Amino acid sequence: MAEGVISGLVGKALEALGTAALKKAASWWGARDELKELDKTMRLIQARVHDAEMHQEADSSKAIKEWLRRLRLVLYQADDLFDEVLTRDRHKQRMQTRMSGKVGILFSKSGPLYFNRKLANEIKSIRIELDAIKSVMDGLSLRFLPAEELPRARLIQKRETASFVNIKGVVGRDDDQNTIIGMLFDPMYDHEWITVIPIVGFGGLGKTTVAQLVFNNERVKQHFDLTKWAYVPEKDNLIAIVGKIFNSFTDKDYDNLSLDQLKRGIRGSVEAKKYLLVLDDLWDEGGHRLIDLMDLLKCGKQGSRVIVTTRSEVVARTIGTIDTPYRLGTLTDDQSWDLFKMWAFKQGQQESNPAFTVIGKEIVSMCGNAPLAIKVVAGFLRSRNTEKEWLQARDAQRSKAQLTKGKEIMDVLKLSYDYLPPALKQCFAYCSLFPKGWGIDKDDLIYQWMAQGYFEPSDKDTGDQLFLELFERGFFQDSQYVKGKMVEGKMHDLVHELAQKVAGKESKLLSDESTIQITDGLVHLKLLRSHAPQPLVVGRRIRSLFLVEGNNNLKELISRVQNLRVLSVTRSSIEELPNSIGTLIHLRYLKINCDGINYLPCSITRLENLQTLNVQHCINLKELPSDIDKLISLRHLRVPDFINKVFDFPSGFEKMTSLQVLNRFIVGKSNGIDALPSLNLEGKLTITFKEGRRNAIVEAQKANLKNSDQLTHLYLDYEYKVSPPSDEMNEMLMHLQPPPNLRELHVWHYSGDEMPSKWYDGLSKLDLVGFMCCPKLKILPTSLLGLTSLRILVIINCPELENRYKKPDGEECHLIQHIPGVLW
Repeated sequence: MAEGVISGLVGKALEALGTAALKKAASWWGARDELKELDKTMRLIQARVHDAEMHQEADSSKAIKEWLRRLRLVLYQADDLFDEVLTRDRHKQRMQTRMSGKVGILFSKSGPLYFNRKLANEIKSIRIELDAIKSVMDGLSLRFLPAEELPRARLIQKRETASFVNIKGVVGRDDDQNTIIGMLFDPMYDHEWITVIPIVGFGGLGKTTVAQLVFNNERVKQHFDLTKWAYVPEKDNLIAIVGKIFNSFTDKDYDNLSLDQLKRGIRGSVEAKKYLLVLDDLWDEGGHRLIDLMDLLKCGKQGSRVIVTTRSEVVARTIGTIDTPYRLGTLTDDQSWDLFKMWAFKQGQQESNPAFTVIGKEIVSMCGNAPLAIKVVAGFLRSRNTEKEWLQARDAQRSKAQLTKGKEIMDVLKLSYDYLPPALKQCFAYCSLFPKGWGIDKDDLIYQWMAQGYFEPSDKDTGDQLFLELFERGFFQDSQYVKGKMVEGKMHDLVHELAQKVAGKESKLLSDESTIQITDGLVHLKLLRSHAPQPLVVGRRIRSLFLVEGNNNLKELISRVQNLRVLSVTRSSIEELPNSIGTLIHLRYLKINCDGINYLPCSITRLENLQTLNVQHCINLKELPSDIDKLISLRHLRVPDFINKVFDFPSGFEKMTSLQVLNRFIVGKSNGIDALPSLNLEGKLTITFKEGRRNAIVEAQKANLKNSDQLTHLYLDYEYKVSPPSDEMNEMLMHLQPPPNLRELHVWHYSGDEMPSKWYDGLSKLDLVGFMCCPKLKILPTSLLGLTSLRILVIINCPELENRYKKPDGEECHLIQHIPGVLW
């Protein structure tokens, strides 16, 4: 069971108990006293929960584990009930005027009288169960911890993303890299069809890192016709392993292909080519499967090489063709210390207190010179600023066995996890839902955390900091950056195993080969299989459901899991969503990725708690529901990037004032540019102009685009069926003043002959501007040419601009000579 989850649930419950809506509903049926007793019991339990969570791993903790299990179940029940009460109350507030004078609804099954009776009964049931739990608690000798002694989150301050590069580095692997490269170039292997070089060692040593260094070496890339990488952690599944290799060589999906088709595809891709293939994290020890794999890989040109990283000596000996597998060693003491310093110390911290160096070296000596253990421990200590805290970490580490063979590295990772504040513990455990080696989209993960209630939806900055904190502590690695911003992270296999361990029975990731016994303790479920298991009906408290592929009966599933906060349906064969999706009143996050869907059910607009709606990959979607403005909590909306010709936004879109993220807005029959919600949109936005508007200039005047100061990338795409006159285009654009913090601005299909001369005034952070397919555009604005921040200017299919500015014949080519990069 993930520690920190119960602490968060108790806090949420106490907050809900203090709301006027719950007090009013409870008093309706005489449950006010029950509510007071419930609050009192919750507070007594809250003071002992942290101590119970910290001791549940002890050998004698069976009673504590069972106590926490019972407590967690009743807290989820309370959270669901309180959330329903608050949802109904918000709805009632909005409907109060419309319902004035209508009494009949009070006596219907769905009316407030019925619900208040249900509320009173459930509060009583919850209170009775909590009293029983409290009685057991009194015999567990749990410490009473006042609120001021409970661990608190220490979220690091925001920092420039460039700082990640400074703490991210490889130490002590130059010799290993050069040795492996030497094997790749050794002529003694050139007469072989294939040479397999295994890199073997325990988890956390840096096998993947060494392989990455070799793979990205320029001399290596030039030596081979093809260099490809495949992550292959599957066991007992040759088709999956071959499928990953097929995908690596062909960039094609391998779903629904037979093993014979996969092999033919691989042979066709590498035939007569000298290739390098890295098979990362190969686990399958089946001798006959490894022999089949070896035979397949002999299809390239002589001199081809395969590097295999593995923890298994059996795999290394079976698949390797060199005399001895390359056994990766630990770091030296000096290298270990250098790596620790890189991750643990802030600037000047080591010099300011020499004691940190003494304590730090003691801690490093207990990490067995294993890079992963050092990085995780150092990342944890980076947010600890006192000598006392470092000493506590050293003493806690001493209680663990020293890492001599890597078998106890999980103890080091678990120690760092133990010291996480509750908010980070539940966020980390949630990541167990992602498969090993999965690139985790940062923003998408944060939206899911938000949906689970791990932080307030109005404060996405907290979500960013939680992700950043896990990265700084070494729980994420191999982060991907776009334009200097971290967008994705991965978990090392051992870290992923830790996430699964601490999540326990709360989270399950199921494939077709998986077997499962679903219990009432299951909360988060991802199905990588064709059909949902029948026992799913037992999991009444499931809050996250991910359906990947297959043809699951979504209507039946929804009827079983009414307490969902997160629902994701991807690559499914379903062609429509059932209307019953509107009954998921707790739902906060909905992601649909299905090619066959043309429409969303109108019932979706009853999801008043929905914060994230992502239909970006529903490429055949024709429209959004007409009353989508009823989604009053919606903050993140992603529509298809490649819009259907008939796709349009519904009228009334200007009412969507809670939106913070919108990837595309369409000016069409139903909406002018003034319907773009007047709020502070962030990130990237594409505005597509599809239909000419009678009052386009007036609407442009009303648009409030310049106030979206969190927008960094803006794309204006003028896809008019019939383009307006040039003078109208010019005047309309003049009123669409871009927001001040833009870094990129792209203009497509603009049919005007010039742009407003002062349009780029104040855009001091703009570093890339693009004009594409603007055939009449003759001159660049003087305000653009004067921008000192501009690094890249892109001009494609704009003949008038090319004639004027392109070297060597352009009469004004000298005006853009100061721009470092000009692309035609």
